[in-house]
Order: sequence, then C-alpha cells, then structure tokens
Amino acid sequence: MAKYAPSSLKSLTLLGFALVSLPLILALAMALVRIDKLSNQGTLAIQQVSSLVYSTRQVGQLLSNMERSASQYLVLNDPAIWRGYLELRNELLLLTGDLDNDPELQAGVRELLRQEAELHVALSEQLVNFDIELLQQKYDSLNELGNDLYRLSRQSIDTKVSALEQSADQLRTTVLQSALVIPASLVIALLFVRLLMRPINQLKPQISRLQEGNFEQKVSVEGVQEIQEMAQILEAMRVQLLELEEQKSHFIRHISHELKTPLAAIREGAELLYDGTAGALNPSQQEVSGIIRSSVSRLQQLIEDLLNFNMVLDNSSSLKPQSCYLSHSLERVLADRALEIQGKGLVLSLPREDYRIPMHPEHLRVILDNLLSNAVKFSPVEGKITVCSELRDQTLKLDIADEGPGIPHDQHDLVFEPFFQGAVKADAKIKGSGLGLTITRELVRKYNGQILLKDSRIGCHFEISLPLSGVEKIIHA
Repeated sequence: MAKYAPSSLKSLTLLGFALVSLPLILALAMALVRIDKLSNQGTLAIQQVSSLVYSTRQVGQLLSNMERSASQYLVLNDPAIWRGYLELRNELLLLTGDLDNDPELQAGVRELLRQEAELHVALSEQLVNFDIELLQQKYDSLNELGNDLYRLSRQSIDTKVSALEQSADQLRTTVLQSALVIPASLVIALLFVRLLMRPINQLKPQISRLQEGNFEQKVSVEGVQEIQEMAQILEAMRVQLLELEEQKSHFIRHISHELKTPLAAIREGAELLYDGTAGALNPSQQEVSGIIRSSVSRLQQLIEDLLNFNMVLDNSSSLKPQSCYLSHSLERVLADRALEIQGKGLVLSLPREDYRIPMHPEHLRVILDNLLSNAVKFSPVEGKITVCSELRDQTLKLDIADEGPGIPHDQHDLVFEPFFQGAVKADAKIKGSGLGLTITRELVRKYNGQILLKDSRIGCHFEISLPLSGVEKIIHA
C-alpha cells in the first residue's frame, strides 16, 4: 500500500468537501476532532506507560540497595555508608511521589511509604543496635509491596491501552457513520478509515509488546504526522528501556560471577570448620559454623537463581540454532539431585521415549531442574515422582507429578509470580528464592510454550506444552 504524507491527507479532505453535502462535512469535522483527541490521548498514554514501567522497576532496585546499605552500616558502623543509605532513601521518596499521582497505585504507594517510614524511624533511633534479622524481615515486606506496585502498574497500563482501543473503536464508528450520510461519500469514508486506522492498529500491538517487556523490535509506523510523532515517542522509550535492560543484565552477570569466587572459598572454609578438619569445636562454635554453612549454601542458591533469571532476560543465546536430548537433560538434573533422592528413597518413573529438541540445552536443563527440585523437595519419604513425555502435532508435552502436599487451588496462578512463597513449606535445609517457577514460565514462553499447574488429587502436576517444529523422536539401541 502506498504511503500517504500529511499533504495527501489534506488533499483528500478537500476533495471530500467538494464531493459531499453539508451533513457529511459536519460529520467529517467531528471525526477530525476525535482524531486530534485520539492523537493526544495516545501520546499521553505512551508517556505514562514509559514512566510507570521505569518507576516501578526502580522502586525495587532502590529498596534492594537500601537494604544492602543499612545491613552494611549495622555491621561496619561507617557514617559514609549511612549517608549513602539516606541518599537512596531520598531517591525513593522522590520516585514514589510521582507514582502517588496514579489512582490505581496510590493505596500501594502510601502503604509502602508508611512501612518504610516506620522502619526508618526505628532504625534511626537504634542505629547499630538494630536487629539485622528484623531489618531483613522488614525489607522482605517492602520488597513484596514493591512487587505489588509492579503488578498494579501492569493493570494500569492495560487500562490505558483499553481506553486507547475504545477511542479508536469510537473513531471507526464515527467515520463509518459519516459514510452512510450520503451514499456517494462511501468511497471517501472507507479511504479515511483505512488511512487512519492502519497506523493506530500498528501501534496497539507494539504498546502491548513493551508492556510485556519485549524491547527488541523497532517501532515503525506509517501514517499522518501526529501518528508518526506518537511512534517516535514510543521508539525513544523502547530504546531507553532496552539500554536499561542490557545494563541490568550485564551488571547481574558481572556481580554474580564476581561473587562466586570468594563465596566458594567461604563455603570450603565453612565445611572444614563444620567437619572439624581444622580442629574440634565446642557445641556453641559447632552451632555457629552450622549457621554459616547453611547461609552460604542458600546464598549460592540465590546467586544461581539470579544467573538463571538473567539468562531468561538475555535473548542472545536463544537466537542461535541449538538442540538437545531430553534424556541427557534429565540425567544431568537427576545426577545433581542423586543424594536427595537416595536420602528420601524416592521412586522415579521416567519416560521411555527420547526426543531431540530444538532448544538451548541450558534452557531445558533449568526448566527440568526447577520442576524436579521442587518435586524432590516436597515429596514424602519413599514417594513417587513421575515424568511423562508425548509428541503430538509438533507439540512436545512434558508432565511432572509428585505425591507431595500439593498447592491450594487459589494459589495456582500465584506460584509463577516472582518471590512468591506458598503456604506449604518444604522440609528442606535451604530456603528457596521464590524465582524458580517464574524462571521456568519465562523460559517456556521464550519458545511460545505454556506451563500449567493442573488440578490433582494428590501432590503437584505441572504440564508443559512446547510447540516446536523439528522435534525428533529418538529410538536408542
């Protein structure tokens, strides 16, 4: 279709005025007023989307930095660290002040500020005497409120997109009604509809992609000048958000790898102390070394989850064509969990079929590891874990079920949210991060798949559907 510049639109408007009667002119004038209103509404919606996405993500980052600074101050009693904490807090207050203007976020923002203010007053009064475990509990609550703000911002964005779609539908109705005023104006009206609605319909899915966090595709719209200006604002926002995502991804990879080296040394030293290799310990020292040992293990697990989550955000590896075998990925995961499986005496039922799957090997390993580690963790002694596979119409289905306590039906959707911890606690020494199922869902979505927590009489039953072309069934000798 040919590209029409604003001058082309003016020419068509003059031609329409010359061909139709006065009622049609009035109808077209009303349509043009709505077009201008829609352009302004779209521009405002895009700016608000950009502000909401950036601000809600920054709230979580600031809370994490504040917690780290406060914890360091309680340990080191360094005034410079306390000043850094106060600067971060001022940034949080300024940022939440902007979010407080959104009616849908107002209640959540004020509750976050109230809890943070109470914590700050208590911290300022006690300073180094403040309990560090209580500090971590308070910031866990604040981080949960920050996550709620992010979810509420997505709802607010949906509302703005729906309003934009409703305005576009009203514009379509107005233009079509003007075409019915005089039969001779039908051709002109249809031309206007096609000319004006095409760029608007192009914008709607691109706004939705930004809402979902997909910043890879460039925003490109052809149409009148106002719509092109909206597209330019949207593209500038996309570029800015993409740069922030890349910076965050690089930072996470760098800091996680930097932490691994000293953490390995700390863990080895803790193991030596705990085992008594470096000398016998009295009961109090043995208890302290046990706490250090379990805390280091949990920290290592959190770093691994952080790297896995960063892998979900990184699209570079998924662009390269790769493949893996289901049996090999299962063997790797089960080898890592062998001691836990033997310790509980679990029975495993694995698929007889093997498949060559066009996926990144690490992606499939992480998906299976997150689901099977949960199954092992929550399974009772001598329980059974079942893994099934089936290829149907180029869709690979994987089912993983256990005989654990299961998850309440009203929490089936919540288990895939970041940092969610269910009411049922596992009998495990190391507490989970609450990111495993979130990482699994995002990796499955990366391949246009779907993961469901199905209703089950006993335990948990996860079903994964991967619509992958090129899956091959393998028959091993």
